Amino acid sequence: MAFTHRYIARIVLEAETGLFVGSGEASLLKDALVQKDIHGLPMIQGTSLTGVLRHALEDNDPENSTIWKEIFGYQKGNTGLGSRLKISSAYMLINENEVAEGLTANIPENILDKYTNLPSRQHVRINDRGVADTKDKGLFDNEIVYKGTRFIFELELKGKNEDKKHWDDILANFSSPLFRIGQGTRNGYGKLNIHSLEQRVYDLEKSKDSKDFNDYLNFNPSFNHKNEGFTPKDRKSNDSNLTEYKLILKPDKFFIFSEGFGDDEADNKPVTEEIAEYENGTIKFDERTLIPASSIKGALSHRTAFHYNRLTEKWADKLLSPENKQLRDLNVKCYTGTANDAVFELFGGAAGDEKREDGQRGKVILNDFYYSDTEVENDKIFNHVAIDRFTGGALDGALFSEKVSYFKKEDTSFEFTVYLDYNQEDTIQKAFEETLKDLCKGLLPLGGMTTKGHGIFTGKVFKNNDEKALFDYEETR
Repeated sequence: MAFTHRYIARIVLEAETGLFVGSGEASLLKDALVQKDIHGLPMIQGTSLTGVLRHALEDNDPENSTIWKEIFGYQKGNTGLGSRLKISSAYMLINENEVAEGLTANIPENILDKYTNLPSRQHVRINDRGVADTKDKGLFDNEIVYKGTRFIFELELKGKNEDKKHWDDILANFSSPLFRIGQGTRNGYGKLNIHSLEQRVYDLEKSKDSKDFNDYLNFNPSFNHKNEGFTPKDRKSNDSNLTEYKLILKPDKFFIFSEGFGDDEADNKPVTEEIAEYENGTIKFDERTLIPASSIKGALSHRTAFHYNRLTEKWADKLLSPENKQLRDLNVKCYTGTANDAVFELFGGAAGDEKREDGQRGKVILNDFYYSDTEVENDKIFNHVAIDRFTGGALDGALFSEKVSYFKKEDTSFEFTVYLDYNQEDTIQKAFEETLKDLCKGLLPLGGMTTKGHGIFTGKVFKNNDEKALFDYEETR
């Protein structure tokens, strides 16, 4: 079989959220470190890109699984095929057009310092009672690459003229909401947008004196060199099976997504994180208020378990009644956590959790959110003191305070989209939709200090771009 065409694309990806492609290593200060190149700059290995891409294509297009198997290659016993698709590693751009190539690359000192000392995210596992789970490493942290960081990589497909459709399908997957790289992709990490995509098809079937043939022979593999003949490619996603929920929420004044420690003004303060911005030949950094997707996901998970139990009539009084001792012994844990069918199906779980034989990744997808100081202010301080219940006076050493966040403009809304890789319109999806309605009703606070009145949001939710809201708080008032 003669492969007469070479399809080549160069893609620049920009991190829409924080990114964590783990190296499998740890340090004295961080539990998990990101993958870095020889200069100490973050990178994405080609194997990571290939694995995500192959998995997406085979899942979304099972009818052509044989074709994808042949394109990506396979090994079965003594038979197999080599891959026809080559994907390079993705390297960080140190300015709008340049990567650090060679051992003596000139990297600005401020950029090198920022990226060799990346920020970290702290996580804590919350149990069904709403408190920290101290069992089995419930507290951990990891490095994270700044939102806004750009990476460039290259794809090359060896094929025929008939492979153009498959080539278009490959490129379309990079625009999918499901295209995420690294760990924590269901906790808000790893969302990458296409900043630029250029391609060229070399037709080698023509005469050896043709321009395509000679240009391919003289192709320069350096990412710092712009080869002739590359043109922008339209970017379309093939994902039509995702259920999309858009929420527009307004806070009841104050909210706080805590950093876990304070500053010289308060004992606790909102979490902030720097983002990278490419401007005028360099990278600038701007500190933003962060709303982590993991905080929202945890609240949604617990409330989904509640509604699923309600809809399937799993009542606590029946479960714990003495006459149903056998049922209690078998199912006492099936109401919460990954033992709950709705939580496991939508939010995923590891193999072995609650005696489940197989694990699966979550199907609820949302991003981290960043707000500038022109949108969100963090200067409001609340002071508290613990009261001695016997004397009615203040306890010594019990004075503490926290900073909270608020939108500077009262009409500002907190808008975000939740993608659900699940579309069965069954009890599980119904439980999830009831959870989103609770959020819009103000019955599901988000963030910290919710028992003090913070984090209450009201608003509306739309499903699959319908003009009519699935629920609108204003219509119920």
